[in-house]
Amino acid sequence: MPLREGGTEETGWLSRWGFQVNALSADSIGRQAIEDRYIQASKIDQPTVAGVAGVGFRICRARYSFAVNGGVVGTIALLGATSLPANAVIVGGFVNVTTPLTGGLNATAALQVEGADDIVAAAAVSGAPWSTTGRKSIIPAFTGATSVITTVARDVSLVIGTADLTAGVVDVFLFYVLIA
Repeated sequence: MPLREGGTEETGWLSRWGFQVNALSADSIGRQAIEDRYIQASKIDQPTVAGVAGVGFRICRARYSFAVNGGVVGTIALLGATSLPANAVIVGGFVNVTTPLTGGLNATAALQVEGADDIVAAAAVSGAPWSTTGRKSIIPAFTGATSVITTVARDVSLVIGTADLTAGVVDVFLFYVLIA
């Protein structure tokens, strides 16, 4: 579609939409309204990797891989850094099990950020949610009552209990907002 004089492809769909309306409207009032709307739309914060600048959800992704992290009983920091800042309110997310966790007799696994069992409660790896592939629910379920707030910068950790793990790959996706 041809662009109006002076337009460029970089101005996006709104400019092309403005061109179509301008072609249909011969009065200067209609053209001015379209141009004002484009200016207002261009002032809206643009999405970034961490969400809309200053507003909205941010996403933290962490991965547990037995081949990379091992599986000894204890707490494994999945990011190796305090990637969730202080005052991050985790409101929801999910766990994606790509390779089921397996381990010794009665091995358990849990996910935590601020405190024990706050993302996924400890459960035997021989059962839900660890024993099958797919997306699994976490405790923060987009309600105030289930949200988790970090008091200081934190890492996402997998807590292995009772017996060592022998296999597994799990991706954790946490949606959070900053309140301070």
